[in-house]
Amino acid sequence: MPDRPVNFVDLNYVSLYFEDFQKAVEFYSAVLGEPDVMVEKPVICGFKLGDTWLTLFPSKEGTTPGKNPRNAEFAIQVATPEEVDKLHALFIEHGAKNCWTPEDTEMYDPMRFSAVDDPFGVRIDVICPRPKP
Repeated sequence: MPDRPVNFVDLNYVSLYFEDFQKAVEFYSAVLGEPDVMVEKPVICGFKLGDTWLTLFPSKEGTTPGKNPRNAEFAIQVATPEEVDKLHALFIEHGAKNCWTPEDTEMYDPMRFSAVDDPFGVRIDVICPRPKP
């Protein structure tokens, strides 16, 4: 294990900035359900996913106004392997592109894994850990 400058415990709070903010809110709401937080000033759309938040902002608030996220990827962990398949299918149904069809695999640990690209260029992994053999 590499030596780290601090004791990292977890990684949280994914924030993405979209040129067509309203279309992004509609897409993620169609797949994930209604946002848990929707604020007009400053404009924030938040989805509580487990112990963390996925937050959408208009691109004018980000580092590259007028653009969608690029080369961004995040993972959503679900409770059962069957839910990987279900969430993957929901993303595809609402306009995401298939990148990795759900399958059992070994990455860092055994897991059920899939990946899609949302209509704005963000890669979304869907994972569920499996017991180690």
